[in-house]
Amino acid sequence: MAACPLPKRYVNCRMDCALPQSLGWHPRLSERLGLFRYVECSGSHEVWFTDAEAIAAAIEQAGRD
Repeated sequence: MAACPLPKRYVNCRMDCALPQSLGWHPRLSERLGLFRYVECSGSHEVWFTDAEAIAAAIEQAGRD
């Protein structure tokens, strides 16, 4: 993934507990992205349903250069 020439972004929902912390994607696996922009968002794994505005704002922020 790091070799991919496209810019990479990672939005981390701070209250996401879909996976145990020991299996969490960030930071254990996100380092495989190489250089990436990291954005945090309040909310859980269900943020798409519980706070669509927050996740939309985080995605917008992640997409800015």
